[in-house]
Amino acid sequence: MAAVLFDLDGTLIDSIHAIVKSWVRAGNKMGVQFDPNMVRSFIGFSPRVHALKYFKREDVAGKFLKIVQDEFSKIWMDEVKPYPDSYTVLKSLRDMKIKTAVISSNFKRTVERILEHFDFLHFFDAVVCDDEVKRGKPAPDIILEATKRLKVPPHICIVVGDTLFDVEAGKRAGAHAVLVVRKLIYLAKSKYLPNYVIPSLKDIISIIKTWES
Repeated sequence: MAAVLFDLDGTLIDSIHAIVKSWVRAGNKMGVQFDPNMVRSFIGFSPRVHALKYFKREDVAGKFLKIVQDEFSKIWMDEVKPYPDSYTVLKSLRDMKIKTAVISSNFKRTVERILEHFDFLHFFDAVVCDDEVKRGKPAPDIILEATKRLKVPPHICIVVGDTLFDVEAGKRAGAHAVLVVRKLIYLAKSKYLPNYVIPSLKDIISIIKTWES
């Protein structure tokens, strides 16, 4: 196994509630009421797409996403926590000399601050975010960019995420996809199915050892 690519929100960190709250608060400031369950259902999908869907104009959507980031920055240090298995698994992969990357639908500035805060950043060989690629998840662009930076082919990589958007992005890129079931999964019709479904990130280590044996 050449590399493991991790989604961030809902996979390595418990941040979904804070993201939902940020979208709702930003929507209120823009005169749009977002249903929290609706917001929760599209987390993992490129936020640029959904913002443009509601605000129609790119400049207005961009303004809204800036407010979302500002709202998130006010609360994440108090409300976002890493999952208990994240640090252990990342350290194990580093000890095994397996390359790793973050592939996040969040924005680069926010992602790097979070990774630094939780002492995760030094585990990663690359960090690729939604604002660095032309098309966000579920398009494969973010996976392909990460594998390019890691200098490894997608077909010997694992993409780990908590949504079917992560799975689709990984499969479309030609990688293996692992769905980690942290909480409620919003299921949708999709022809892209994960290679594995796991309850904990710790199972990633077992999967890799099975492949290498």
